[in-house]
This record gives sequence, structure tokens and C-alpha cells, in this order.
Amino acid sequence: MTQKDWTVYTVKGGITLWTKDYPGSVVKQFKLKTVVKKDIQTAYRVLKDVEHMNLWYDRVNSVKLLKKISENEGIYLLEYGLPFPFENRISTINGKLDFNARTGKLVVQTNYINHKVPSEKSNMVLINEISSSWEVTKLADGEIEIIHSGHMNPGGNIPLWLINDGVTSGPIKTMKAFIKMFDKYK
Repeated sequence: MTQKDWTVYTVKGGITLWTKDYPGSVVKQFKLKTVVKKDIQTAYRVLKDVEHMNLWYDRVNSVKLLKKISENEGIYLLEYGLPFPFENRISTINGKLDFNARTGKLVVQTNYINHKVPSEKSNMVLINEISSSWEVTKLADGEIEIIHSGHMNPGGNIPLWLINDGVTSGPIKTMKAFIKMFDKYK
């Protein structure tokens, strides 16, 4: 991922957060990076357990597998919690995980996919402008580099300033909580 047009927003606690404009959207995209003394196999276990990402991913209230495509790919229904007075949102996501233990590289790609929504969620606002990636690389001395990037436009009547505030606060909360999960997945 090149640094072209990315602007450093903050560097805090060993985490660097960048933002930049997203083509065709008023909502910014984010990228963050950190290096931690953790095991890539544990990162794999945390990221593979998609249905429990609500325990660590900011604003994700619940995750439900809608369709298993393969051992490392599925379609999921995610529900996002938004602050009052805004209504929660849902999205249908295609998630793919690729892990090569030999090269020490783990990549997760997620994108919106048009998929049937369960009837009990069909009246909720559907997010269809959403994508993200995780890249985890094994380094020397027992460290890993973690890069997470993403973009989401929740749509509806949410003020742009509030959406873009979430772009700069949510990813850092997510990264910190993701790293804390390593202890539970050893």
C-alpha cells in the first residue's frame, strides 16, 4: 500500500493512523499500522473467528455467517451500533482470508456483497459502501506488523463530521482491542 495522498492523522501508543479521500465518496478512508511482539498464528486465529469479531471490532454489535463459501471465505451479516439518536446499520460482507505460514503473510479482504438479508433485519439501513483489509506480516525477533485499512459510508442522515470522526477514532479502538484478543486465542 503506497503512501500517496495519505495524511498522518495521529501517532499514538505505537499505532500510526492515516486518512485520505476515498474516490467518489464524501467519507474518508483510513489506514493504520503497528508493530507488536505477537505471534502471526494467533493473529490468524483471531481473524478467522469472524463470528466473534464483535468482541473487539469497534461498533460491530453482531456477526452472523450467511453462507460458507470455503474454509477461508464466507458471506456475513454484520450489524453496526451507532450512537443515539441514529439507528443501527447492517451490511452483507464477503470476507476472504489468505494465510501462508511459510512466507509469514496473512491477508484478509472484505467487501460489500449483495446478498439476501434475514427478514428480521430487512427494515434496517443497509450499508453498501464498505470495504476493508488486514495485512499481517511476520517480522524478526517475534514481532508482527499489522496494517488495517478500510472505508465505510453508513448512509442515511448521519452528519459528515460525525462519520469522519468515527474514521479517526474507531480504527484505533479496534486495533487496541484486536491486540488484546491475542491472549484469548493463544
